[in-house]
Amino acid sequence: MNWQFLFFDPNGRIAARDYWIGVAIIIGGNVLANIIPILGGLLWLGLIWVGLCVYGKRLHDTGRSAAIHAIPWAVNFVIAILAVMMLGGVILSAVMSGETLGPALFLSAGGGLLSLGGLGTLVWVGYTLWLGMAPGESGDNQYGPAPAVDIEPVMTDPQQAPADEDDTPG
Repeated sequence: MNWQFLFFDPNGRIAARDYWIGVAIIIGGNVLANIIPILGGLLWLGLIWVGLCVYGKRLHDTGRSAAIHAIPWAVNFVIAILAVMMLGGVILSAVMSGETLGPALFLSAGGGLLSLGGLGTLVWVGYTLWLGMAPGESGDNQYGPAPAVDIEPVMTDPQQAPADEDDTPG
């Protein structure tokens, strides 16, 4: 497997197997980015490009443009805007009613914020599963040749060897 092609080149196509390997590494990188305080943010920014390359090449394999990858980003952006508006509304209503801004106020908005965060996660999980299970186009398409699939032939009976042409009666 060419790791540089998988993670850093946005052109071409990859098969589902390479896609799932890339997604697993992206998820691991995101977990690591959340653990490391300062460098985690830089790692996360780098993972945006890696995700664009991995998801984009898989979209190319299905015959679709990598621009489709902007859809889940846009949906999550809208969800984030709604979450900020919801939190702002809670703060504004508390200030206007004369309540103090304490932890209870923010906990009251927590359920809605968690629901929106869960919705954003659900969008990414659904998109990732859909793309991983989508069939790739056979043969060449406008994004390049079909990815090579490294599959070993499976023999059910090791004693049974393939027949040679010389062994056929004739």
